[in-house]
Amino acid sequence: MLYNTGTIAINGNTATGTGTNWTAPASQVRAGQTIIVMSNPVQMFQISNVNSATSLTVTPAASPALSGQKYGILVSDIISVDGLAQAMSQLIKEYDENIGAWETFATTSANQIITVTINGTSGSIPGIGKLLQKDTNGALAVKDGGTGATTKEDACTNLGLGSSATFDIQSDILDTTSGRVLRSGAFGLGTTRMFTSLVTDPGAAIGYGLAQGTSSPTPGMPPITSNSAHGVLTIPYSTLKFGLVFSYGEMYVGNISATPQWRKVWMEGNTTVDTNGFIKRASPVIKLFGNGQVECNDEAEGVTASRVAEGVYCIEGSCGLNPEGWTVEIPQDINGNFLCFVDIATADDGILTVSVFRRRFDVESAMVVAGGSMDIPDGRWIDLRLDMPKNSIWNTKLLDSSGSITDTTAE
Repeated sequence: MLYNTGTIAINGNTATGTGTNWTAPASQVRAGQTIIVMSNPVQMFQISNVNSATSLTVTPAASPALSGQKYGILVSDIISVDGLAQAMSQLIKEYDENIGAWETFATTSANQIITVTINGTSGSIPGIGKLLQKDTNGALAVKDGGTGATTKEDACTNLGLGSSATFDIQSDILDTTSGRVLRSGAFGLGTTRMFTSLVTDPGAAIGYGLAQGTSSPTPGMPPITSNSAHGVLTIPYSTLKFGLVFSYGEMYVGNISATPQWRKVWMEGNTTVDTNGFIKRASPVIKLFGNGQVECNDEAEGVTASRVAEGVYCIEGSCGLNPEGWTVEIPQDINGNFLCFVDIATADDGILTVSVFRRRFDVESAMVVAGGSMDIPDGRWIDLRLDMPKNSIWNTKLLDSSGSITDTTAE
């Protein structure tokens, strides 16, 4: 039997192969075999050592050197006594090399790799102790890369997985199949769609959800042409979507469509309970007490007051009374009678002087007029709705957030 794949070159005692694989187990090439080189004249060499797939050590040395020659290696030479002895010698050599390794493989319980030689080539295989072994319940232990269980329920428990591990996830964000695990953004929760697109695209599949608004909304009623809301909560019904819009402490209820109808929600942030217990619009409002203390809502932050004399109070930090809507609310008794008479003067710089008097009926004019000075009654107050400057604390906060102030305020 010959091995004659590729060509051979021999320089001195080194044979170099081209296209050869002398270390492959199937080649059966080993030391002691004969090489026949088809040169002119034909030459014969003996293999002293197999160095690699393309290198042999041979004897005698080639003289002259040979290159690119066809060749043949007698890999089976058992027809002669010498050839048979050589084959048996190689077999015994490999047996001696491997017997110790195979014994370790069969008897060890340690986690290790066993190295053996097969057809002259070394290889590594895992010992029995390294092979994966099942527990008594027939399952591979978690420490060995298994689940330690034969049912999915027990496997989830052993792996520390929650109940959702056995449920399927939604096929898309609008999948309503019972038992599905919600995706991120399911039914619009956490959507990044802006307010404008929700309004102008009422048929969009947003469903239930919290929609992101602009980072710089402008105060006031939400328009349909710009992002004026911090966030939107939508609730679909048939072809409509009803929503709650949140913006700067204000909230609106309406339908999200190309022609939205919004209704402002009146609450603590945009109303005040006056001295007589009535709810009124607040923007901005202060409560002036008899000792000269003042209580401001958010929009009136920064306004201060002092008691100058009995029944005389000085209010600073505003531009005066608000030019629109109600401005003053005076405390009344249970019959609706005012408890005092109030006069308010506004200086050019916006400072308010509030003067409080006892009520006196003037017979000649048949009117209630100012009597003697008095402080605001204990436990009661006067409500004042003010006009604030553009650089007020509240307006400055709006400017920092939105970059512009769109409402009409005094300089």
